[in-house]
Amino acid sequence: MRHARLAVAAILIAATLATPAAAAGLEPRPFLDDLAFPTNMAFLPDGTLLFTEKETGNVRVVAPDGRLVDQPFITLPVIGDAERGLLGIAVHPDFERDPWVYLYRSDPRDGLNRLVRVRAGGPVAEGQPETLLDGISAVAGYHNGGDLAFGADGSLFVALGEAHEADRAQDETDIGGKIARLTAAGDVPPDNPFGPDNPVWSIGHRNSFGLCVDPATGTLWETENGPDVDDEVNVIEPGGNYGWPAVTGISDEDEFIDPLLVFRDTIALTGCAVAGGDLWFGSFDGRLWRVPASADVAVDAEESVDHGRRARRAGGRARRPVRGRSPAPARRSRRRSMSGQAGFARFM
Repeated sequence: MRHARLAVAAILIAATLATPAAAAGLEPRPFLDDLAFPTNMAFLPDGTLLFTEKETGNVRVVAPDGRLVDQPFITLPVIGDAERGLLGIAVHPDFERDPWVYLYRSDPRDGLNRLVRVRAGGPVAEGQPETLLDGISAVAGYHNGGDLAFGADGSLFVALGEAHEADRAQDETDIGGKIARLTAAGDVPPDNPFGPDNPVWSIGHRNSFGLCVDPATGTLWETENGPDVDDEVNVIEPGGNYGWPAVTGISDEDEFIDPLLVFRDTIALTGCAVAGGDLWFGSFDGRLWRVPASADVAVDAEESVDHGRRARRAGGRARRPVRGRSPAPARRSRRRSMSGQAGFARFM
């Protein structure tokens, strides 16, 4: 595979935190708990937090003072079992002028995953959701994608799984197994790599769980779950082919782009974000990891210490190198079995 460059990105879906420097040596403390399976979150300019509940279809509101508001921002009908539900959220980068909230859901009307947007009218949605993209079928229950991230140029990136149909990931004309790129209005940008009418930005993805953009560099990051090996952290390039189903992990084939970090023994990577110059990402067992921004070639997680790229676990004293070994057997469904135990934490 070709080697992509490395910058940095950070945080999982179920935690919000300060910079790594502020978090160093401190235990996370509960911020909100007893929530109904939160899957993703986004902040408004005034500090209000919006987060999605997978199974209820609620977009919940947390006021800037940390108070959970009783009334949801909006409730959308969803198919909420397996890896389906209300999965993604993003806020328009110029929210004060264009107060749009973007959501990705598994729609029970016809079993499709859909990207929609709805206008904010204060603490609640105003009007009906507008469909921007009819996505992949949610009938299989798994590999639905759903993470959303705005790029530095104002375009919207959408993670789309391959719906358990692996061959779709290599078809440039099929949105399954892709990262898509749209304008904020839902149109296809004319400079997309596979043509002005094709929303596809990159191909060869299996089960994307996190998209995040480094605001300093514009680098787009993705976390991706492997089958029973090779969870990946990728830097996404326009027109790039990330290998699935032909290869997973690091390969010698030049047509594919290597991940920057590989967990040979899967840990079920979740969301990511950029904070303090580090790449932060979560794993399904509730752990939070960070990787410094110094890496510039692909590396297996078990080799990361030897290569000088320390992948560290965040949260108090446990800041040991990532060894890439799963603390528990891999689960088929990465988004289930957490209801009633979910919440948010932050470092103070």
